Amino acid sequence: MKTTKLIGLALALAAVAGLAGAAPYVELPNGSRVAGTAIRALANGDVNLTMDMGMRTFPKGTYVKAVADKPAEYDQAAAAIKGQKYDAAVPLLEGIVAKYRYLGWDVEASKLLAQALLGKGDAEGAVKAYEQLFIVAPAEKQNADTVWGLRNAMLQAKQYPALIRQLDAVAAAGNRVEAAKAQTMRGDVQLAQNNVELAALDYLRTAILFADVKDPLVLGEAAYKAAAALEQLRDPRAKDLYKKVATEYGASPYAAQARGKM
Repeated sequence: MKTTKLIGLALALAAVAGLAGAAPYVELPNGSRVAGTAIRALANGDVNLTMDMGMRTFPKGTYVKAVADKPAEYDQAAAAIKGQKYDAAVPLLEGIVAKYRYLGWDVEASKLLAQALLGKGDAEGAVKAYEQLFIVAPAEKQNADTVWGLRNAMLQAKQYPALIRQLDAVAAAGNRVEAAKAQTMRGDVQLAQNNVELAALDYLRTAILFADVKDPLVLGEAAYKAAAALEQLRDPRAKDLYKKVATEYGASPYAAQARGKM
């Protein structure tokens, strides 16, 4: 998936993030929320919540999460990314990450920070931002959008051996959809190294061997990329694959491009 599409997805998710509103508050292990008027996290992870009756301290480990009001800089940064003003977004997001540690918005800002760095061409910085995010919020390792964002950053940063190891692990895990995406990204790795024939084979493996997945987004991407690689190799079968994408995978964002190739 192209960087601009990933950034668009990140912004769309940010717009509906569950952190918006109902803050500041502290969520307890029993599911209840303690609301306040101001919140501050200490370096050791303790949280001070100011309420009408005074301040209450929640030691680290006694609460599930603590959430502050959304910082104004967050929307400013999101708008900057949407306008492709990545240099303006990065310092805003870095400031949120530092100031809102343990308060929810550090995690949300970290996600956008990685996308902003990738947008400005700093793929290695984006990888580091994702790695730092996983340290702060280990649960994000289970977030498919986040981990595939990391893998895309690794691809852009040319961290091929480490990326291939990740893709091997994904394929071995047994989830067919995730394995299909991993197989397609294997093709991306080959194409990035100008191994067009090997890339075509990897894309075709996804399109053929994972046909049971029946996901137009996954299969449409694989089939389109296979067609593009075959076209680069002057293989006439490219036309048939473009037609397949346009007719069978109309829900794919690649369908419109495929129709232009028919």
